[in-house]
Amino acid sequence: MRLNGGKWLVGCSNHAVDWSRIILALALPVLIWLLTFGILAVQMAFLLLFETRIASGIIDKKFLDYVLATLTVALASQYDQHVAAPLLSSFYPELPKGEVRVLVFLVIGGLSALHVGVAFHYSVSHITKFSGRSLLVFQRQVYEKEPTSVRRLWIRIFNLIGLTSMALVALGHVYIFTATLDFNKLDSLPVLIAYAAGLAIAGFTTFQMRKFILRFPSNLVLVAKLNQIMAQNAKPRERQRSLAPRKSDQISWARQELLRVSRMLERLARQEDAVSGRDAQHPVAAIYRAVADEIRLYCGSPKSLDGPLPGPLVTTLRATQGFIITGDAAWRRKIVKRLRVFDEHGKPRPLDTEPVRRNAIRVVRASGRLIDRGLAWIQQRWSAIAIVIAAVAVILGILDIETLLGLAT
Repeated sequence: MRLNGGKWLVGCSNHAVDWSRIILALALPVLIWLLTFGILAVQMAFLLLFETRIASGIIDKKFLDYVLATLTVALASQYDQHVAAPLLSSFYPELPKGEVRVLVFLVIGGLSALHVGVAFHYSVSHITKFSGRSLLVFQRQVYEKEPTSVRRLWIRIFNLIGLTSMALVALGHVYIFTATLDFNKLDSLPVLIAYAAGLAIAGFTTFQMRKFILRFPSNLVLVAKLNQIMAQNAKPRERQRSLAPRKSDQISWARQELLRVSRMLERLARQEDAVSGRDAQHPVAAIYRAVADEIRLYCGSPKSLDGPLPGPLVTTLRATQGFIITGDAAWRRKIVKRLRVFDEHGKPRPLDTEPVRRNAIRVVRASGRLIDRGLAWIQQRWSAIAIVIAAVAVILGILDIETLLGLAT
């Protein structure tokens, strides 16, 4: 299979406006990103299976897990040699095919080895304090209660976050491909602009994909979000102020993340209710909703402007994390007592706040606000954008100085 990405842009006839070349130039960076990210996502699935089997073999002393881990390594090696390397190297037909395949294989293998080493190291380390960039930190009571569950959970969360890193690696591959292009052959300004727009779309897609992965409603994402919030809250006050995009809002660095946690808790509550049926609300769902209610109540109160996060809220977040990981009754009782989840009759108490409904009208309004912001951004910077495009066109020889001056006058 030969994709011949570089030749696609120059293989068509030289018409004044060749829409096929323009569309292809626009789509090519995005297609390269999608293919690269898909290949790396499959590789992450192999790594997840290998790491969990190795951890299970060490903890549970199961010989079958070692066999499955060895088989996973063999399958991943075959996948890298016969699928990943040929597909990615096909974008570089003008370079030595064998050398590019070997380089791609070594890069993927090196990233995989680094990922496995870091995941295994930290999965066996009981990190109970936030230091440096360590975000996956669990309380000592959680380690003591469920050491096996914590190790497996750590590996899964680390792989989930690693998947977001692979999105950045895929974007890096797009820029590497761009660096190998011969821009002198792009003798059409519309094609050049289309390709630059494709690079921008690929970058936008990358960061939106990372956000989507980290917003997926699951226990893994929820635990990771709680750790992120508590890690930032443990930083010095000066550091927290530097994280806040709005100086009038001391916890603006955490407000959106807290509200996302509340929405995730609402989703988990709906899942618990779906398990119990329609006749009665599940008590665990009531606990999740009470915590989400506490978060919304704090974020909407004047106290949230003072910062940092108050101790009672942090305690609630820690107890929620411990309950999600271990299901221990001690964590459950702490949450129920602190938030008065149930009344004297054992029924869930009425909530002080209500979750925001995301109906169609809200989606349309949000889309409209996004379009307005985009248009305002372009209007404020259109002159700078035009100057950059013109400068690139002059450098590549597409425009000369006399023509550019004629357009300016």
